[in-house]
Amino acid sequence: MSICVLTGDIVGSTDLPAAQQRQVMAILGDAHHEIARDGAGFFDTYRGDGWQMAFDRPALALRFALFIRASLKEADDTFETRVAMAKGVGDMPSLDLQSAPFIASGRALDAMPRDVLFAHADGGALQGAALLADHISQGWTQAQARAIRPFLHPAASVTQKDVAEATGVTRQAIGQALEAAGYGPISKALSAIEGQAE
Repeated sequence: MSICVLTGDIVGSTDLPAAQQRQVMAILGDAHHEIARDGAGFFDTYRGDGWQMAFDRPALALRFALFIRASLKEADDTFETRVAMAKGVGDMPSLDLQSAPFIASGRALDAMPRDVLFAHADGGALQGAALLADHISQGWTQAQARAIRPFLHPAASVTQKDVAEATGVTRQAIGQALEAAGYGPISKALSAIEGQAE
């Protein structure tokens, strides 16, 4: 089956207290659990501040990366992680961690410039989309992340009214936060990438 692998590490982990490092990893684990379809996924941590995830929907890799960023920033807008994406062949749940997509994702992470936090190992248009999405989303505030996160879920079927009621703010505030977060162009870009891959 086709899978995508996301490999990352916590940005500025050496400056974070141990409790906050554990909090970041817990958020990552919760995000993975939330978006892994029917439990079809993989999540593990390594070297204290590193992590890997795998999913059975490679077309959604950038959506997953953005959902992870929104999850972190919703908790604390200083929390950040690098994310390197790769797609390939693997068997869920019996994954070979030395298989091509895991290796490609790890190498893409190692090759990232310091000012880049998203990368796609396939290069080309997917890398271009990852770079633009990274640039737009790096500046998300906590309020923007809280507003956009539900819409980034792969099974999203929420409205601005739903999110407003769930978060205790007005629908107008949600709309303003989504606009400031760049949700319109991000949503269109994700739809184009995911539609082409179907």
